[in-house]
Amino acid sequence: MRVTSNVAWDERLEAFRGRDTTGFVALLAAAASACAACGLALQHQERLSLIVDITEGRDGGIEYRTVDTRICHGRCRAPGLTLRTAAGAPDELTARGGRLILGHRDSSGIRAIPVLAYTLVPVLTFREPGGELTSALVSILLSHGFRLTLSTDYAEILRNARDVHNSAGCTVTEQGHVCLLINGEQMYSRQLNPAAAGDAAWLQAAAREGKVLVISGDYLQITGTGLNLDAAAALGTLVTGNAPVRT
Repeated sequence: MRVTSNVAWDERLEAFRGRDTTGFVALLAAAASACAACGLALQHQERLSLIVDITEGRDGGIEYRTVDTRICHGRCRAPGLTLRTAAGAPDELTARGGRLILGHRDSSGIRAIPVLAYTLVPVLTFREPGGELTSALVSILLSHGFRLTLSTDYAEILRNARDVHNSAGCTVTEQGHVCLLINGEQMYSRQLNPAAAGDAAWLQAAAREGKVLVISGDYLQITGTGLNLDAAAALGTLVTGNAPVRT
């Protein structure tokens, strides 16, 4: 067992993360707000544990790896790492997301910008023969016009966000169904409630703007109370793009 700051972790993780393992552990702990075991808040400097589940598989000549990480109170779970082998490409992925509205000031005043944030859990990477491990999610998004960003500042993200390719878009219906599509394939969807004030404001902003700012990437921390971009940005997986609204 190794300890970074106040986080205990299984030293076997170094075989997968290499020299940046301690920084990786610190980023995950800093981004976590609640214990993955009991659900209670994580307090500053209390003893924590990192639990890592890794699944490796091969499909043809391509190697796949999923990494699921959880931060827990030390009293709730001991640190650990499990390694499994799959027959082919891992397929048990869950899309997690959220919506928010950002205020953006321009020459016309302050505009409400609708934001759709989503990630995949566990993190999926792949490696072609002779290549490096690559994020599957980030690779797909970049190929459709999304761009990497190192900034976690919302004002800077809004200034630098660019329109994505026509192959990507966000459908928004009057009934509140929101769906992010790439090449006609559903990447993420959620049902908003047009009768709820927050959801209604988001839907109105999407209709008015005609586009939705999509924020995505591996290790994006999305909870019911907010969005933490720090780990995704520091690990080079944070991507953004303006997806056109389609009804």
